[in-house]
Amino acid sequence: MTKVSDDDLDEKPLDPEMEKVRRKMVRLLAVSIGVMFIGLMAVLGAIVYKFTQRDVAPADGGLVAGSAMTVPSDAPLEAVAALPAGFVIESVSLDGARVGFFGRAEDGSRRLIIHDVSLGRIVADVVVISR
Repeated sequence: MTKVSDDDLDEKPLDPEMEKVRRKMVRLLAVSIGVMFIGLMAVLGAIVYKFTQRDVAPADGGLVAGSAMTVPSDAPLEAVAALPAGFVIESVSLDGARVGFFGRAEDGSRRLIIHDVSLGRIVADVVVISR
């Protein structure tokens, strides 16, 4: 069999040019690992931030569009939408806590009246003009 000499097992020093290349590669490896670690921490931080944030209500006290309204467990919500006298409802639509009444006013103009149930009042009265 072949014998392995001790000279073959010892590492021989690299020439100066190869040593410079090796140092650059080690430095590049360290920088790459650092950048990947910072990126991973940023992603994990964003995930934790998203899970710990609560939904914030708008400043006007209304609900976010499409959000659910809390209903008391002991009784249903009761609200009165005070529409103008003589208003004839043609259609009704619902978005979260807002109810839209589309119809004709007493003077014949077409109107959209939006009532917010959570606020208990009319939040918009839009006159619709067709051209």
